[in-house]
Order: sequence, then C-alpha cells, then structure tokens
Amino acid sequence: MLTGMAFLIAWIGLVPPEPALAAPADAFPRPPALEPAVAFWKNVFTRWDENQVIFFDEMDLGRVYEVHLLPASTGRREVERERERLRAAWKESLAGDLQHLGRPGVDYDRLDGRQERLYCLLGQSRDPETYRTAAENLRSQRGIRRSFLDGVARSARYTEAFKRIFREEGVPEKLVYLPHVESSYRWNARSNVGALGMWQFMPTTARKYILVDQAVDERLDPYTAARAAARYLQNAYDELGSWPLAITSYNHGVDGMKNAVREMDTTDIDSIIEDYRGPLFGFAGRNFYPEFLAAADLAESLLADPGDLALDEPESFTTYPLPAYVKLNTVADAFGVSTRELVDLNPALRHEAVKSDLHLTKGFRLKVPVEVGPVADARFAAIPESHRPVVRPERTYRVQRGDNLGTIAARHRTSVGALQRLNGIRNPNQLRAGMLLRLPS
Repeated sequence: MLTGMAFLIAWIGLVPPEPALAAPADAFPRPPALEPAVAFWKNVFTRWDENQVIFFDEMDLGRVYEVHLLPASTGRREVERERERLRAAWKESLAGDLQHLGRPGVDYDRLDGRQERLYCLLGQSRDPETYRTAAENLRSQRGIRRSFLDGVARSARYTEAFKRIFREEGVPEKLVYLPHVESSYRWNARSNVGALGMWQFMPTTARKYILVDQAVDERLDPYTAARAAARYLQNAYDELGSWPLAITSYNHGVDGMKNAVREMDTTDIDSIIEDYRGPLFGFAGRNFYPEFLAAADLAESLLADPGDLALDEPESFTTYPLPAYVKLNTVADAFGVSTRELVDLNPALRHEAVKSDLHLTKGFRLKVPVEVGPVADARFAAIPESHRPVVRPERTYRVQRGDNLGTIAARHRTSVGALQRLNGIRNPNQLRAGMLLRLPS
C-alpha cells in the first residue's frame, strides 16, 4: 500500500502574484484582483506536475494550503484508485483541521502544527465562521506541467497560421493561445459533454460556422475550426463589448455572460468573477479568463525562447474547395496522391468518407500537398462527371421482414462492414423491419 506520501507546504517555491498595477487600457485588461489567480494557474501549468495535487481556496486562489505528492501514475486501475484515495484522504484531513478551528471554544493561543499554520494563513482570525467558510471552499487541483509543455510544443505547428487567420478575421492575435485552456492544442480533444477538437466546439455552435455532416466534421480540422473560433469570438465581442467577457463566453456562453452583466450592472471582469453567483457560473467559468492570461503569458514566452523544449515544425499544404461531391479514393487518384496522405492532411474526414462509403461534401476545403495546388482544377475536371455529382448522392433502404445485413449488402453491392459503419450498428442482430438504413453512395 502506497501511504505516507510527503507533502510540500504550498508557499515554498511558488510563483508570487505580480505587483498590483493599474489595469492596462488594452484589449485584455489585468485588474490587480486577478493577479493571484493568474499566478496560481501559472504554477499549475509550469511548476506543478501531474503527480502533485494542490489544495486551495476556490474563492481565493492566492490561498494555497498544501501541495501533496502522489505516487506515479502507471495506468493500472489499482494505482489510480490509490491515488484517488490519497487525494480524498488528504482533503478530508485538511478540511477536518479547518472545521476544528471553526468550533466554539478553540484556544487560538495554544495551536501547533498544521492548525497553527492554517491560523496564520487565515490572518490569525478568531472568527469561527472564517474557518467554516474556508472548509466549504476547499478544492483540489492537479498540476499539468508536462501536458502544458507538450501543448506548447504542438502549438508551434499552428500558431503562425492561426495568427494569420485571426488577423484576416479582425480579432486580436493573442486569442490564438485559447486552446491551451481548452484542449492543450490536441486536434482530437473530446470533452465529456460533446465538445470536440482543438477549439472545443459543440455540434450546434459549430454548424453556424463550419461543416458538420455525415462525411466531414470540421471541428477536427485545427485551421478551419480556428477561423470558426475567430468568428465566434468576434460575434461574442460585438454582443458583449469586451474581450474578457467574450473569452469567458467561450466557456459560459454569450447569453450566460449577458445575464452576468445585467445582474451585476457592470462589464468589469474582476467584479463579475468576484461577485457574480449565477447558477451555472462555477469554478471553471470564474477562472477561464485568468487561465487564458496565464497560458498566453507562458506560451508566448516559451515559443520565443523554448530552451530545450523541442517545438513542432509548421505544416505545409494548400486547400482546394471541392466543386462537386466526390469519393476520397477518386480524388486521390486524380491528384496523384495516396489516400493516406489526404487523410493525414484532413483530420475532419469521418470514417465513412475515409473508407469511401460516402462522397466528400461539395464545398469542403480539401487540404492537398502544395505541389497539387496549381494543377488541382484541371485534374478534378478530368474526373468523369458520373464520379463527381453536383447533388448529394444519398441512398437509403427500408428494412423488410426477413432481411439481414448480409442479404441487404449483397443486394446493394456493398459490404456488411460498410452498412454497420454508416448506420452505427454494432450488433447485426438488432436489425428490425421498418428501420431506414443509409447505403454507401
């Protein structure tokens, strides 16, 4: 059993808050009240690693109680359970000491050990409510140093291209650092609520800006999604009137931020973070803007002076808007490149499109090698018209009594696997009469 892990007193070696200065009159103000939170997230991003768990006050991130060291993660279930057990035990113990200090009759002059340290950390308050509130606000957070540095290394592949896109869309270039908060610059990041891609779009929001259909999901294309993010942020700024509010809306929604402004009667981000208590405006929403400021500072510095951090090289490609529907293998043959190369350049392609069960969507901006660009029009025009329809070729079949996937596949000159992929069928025995199946185009 892995027990008795040493803990580090939180104030040792932390990045201190920057001196309190008047908020600069620029697009991304930094009110002095936010500096403790910015300093906290800088520590999370670049000082504390994934094996360290930090205990702090979620309403005052300048108040870090302790940092404990977890046993190294191995991916084994029993080790992960032990890590979680330790985290919970440490939190319970710390909360117990805070609650003890909040009980009537405590002799604050005779404290020792952790309780004496907590007493000093909380300003030597003798008000029991101070400690009861602190116990309620106790929260834990693991460091992400390795993940953040890996994200910065990945971001070097995209940053200059993203800055160019954001300039074209008329929004501040600094916003290109937002994926460090959202996805650590992973193109295939997926949240537990359905957000997808480097820029973490939900399907309904994404469809306002990019293609999300049977064949392609451009949320998975970092460059196309970056332009969508720039347009979303510009629209949010137009409605909310400030970049801190627009950035926070990326987490809390434009309507949610409008509610905050209306209830608080201010657009000052520090006042909203400090005092707004909307039912859905929780820890993540309150900290989204401070996290962005911290990530932007650190990423900008590391990209300019990476030291021994190995940065990814920028990608080279050009785009070709498809003037008709076409299968991937057909356009690959026409352009003289492998389907594998096109798949690698186009992460937005769904599995059905990769397998050429479905035509690629007309208008989809297919990424191709740079040398293909000058000849793409002529080579696409050489594809027989029957293989590049201008109307979506969509076929369906209504399941009849006695059908099975094998007989349907044979009748329509396809495979059982293709039918399962297109219709999300895992168990062929679940086929029922009356079901409408999509057939390969």
